[in-house]
Amino acid sequence: MRRKKAQATRRVTAKKYANRGKGFSSLNLPNINWRWVTFLSLIIIPLLMVMYGLYWIKQPENLRIKSVEVQGDLKNLDRASLQPIIEPFVKTNLYLLDVKSLEEEIEFNPWVYSASLTSVWPDKLVVKIREQDPIAFWGKEGMINEFGEIVDIDLPNQRGKLPTLYSPFDKGREMVEGYLKIRTWLKDFPVDIVEFSEDARGSWQLKLANGMRVKIGRKEHERRLRRFMVGYRNQLVGQVEMIDTVDLRYTNGFAVKWNKKASAAPAKFG
Repeated sequence: MRRKKAQATRRVTAKKYANRGKGFSSLNLPNINWRWVTFLSLIIIPLLMVMYGLYWIKQPENLRIKSVEVQGDLKNLDRASLQPIIEPFVKTNLYLLDVKSLEEEIEFNPWVYSASLTSVWPDKLVVKIREQDPIAFWGKEGMINEFGEIVDIDLPNQRGKLPTLYSPFDKGREMVEGYLKIRTWLKDFPVDIVEFSEDARGSWQLKLANGMRVKIGRKEHERRLRRFMVGYRNQLVGQVEMIDTVDLRYTNGFAVKWNKKASAAPAKFG
């Protein structure tokens, strides 16, 4: 009796599983580049954070301005007068604050020469003020600052203490320069200058603290004033109370007009 050959079950099974393995390995799975994933994460995540931060700070209710400090050597300007100007602008945060417009609004105040703003994060605003420094009155209205600019301010308690300058033309700087020259030329003169003006023809005139008026004219200002100083010391110093006007518009001397206290006719000195 012949034995049947054993079936090659084990071999068939091996082939079967081998075929299964080949089918599994044929799937196309993505090959992930983790370096790129890390690199993009380092860019995108911070970028999203920045975008959210900008969105958050653009909301006026976040990081609102809590304090405002006004700095500066203010002698005539009242800090309280600036509050109505500043208050509408600071109802927001430092990021949204309209700095330029606020500076311009503050500088509309005639006593403010310049204003600058400094943000102190997260919630403080510093306002630095440079106050006008008037050095003289401009006629009957307004004053002149140290830069020769005519400003619409007034210090009534300084009338008689500060000089008065005036020209019918907008020549503030030129008048200040002229006044400073005259003070240099008359530095040894014993009487203060209270007024310096020019008329429509450009002719200069002074008024002194003793009430005397000095007509200088349109030219040779320095030479005429130095000649006047010599004549004043030699001939007029004892008669000051009787002099109304001294006219320097002469080639070799000057003329004197006496006031009501004197009965003498106009005299000429040369």
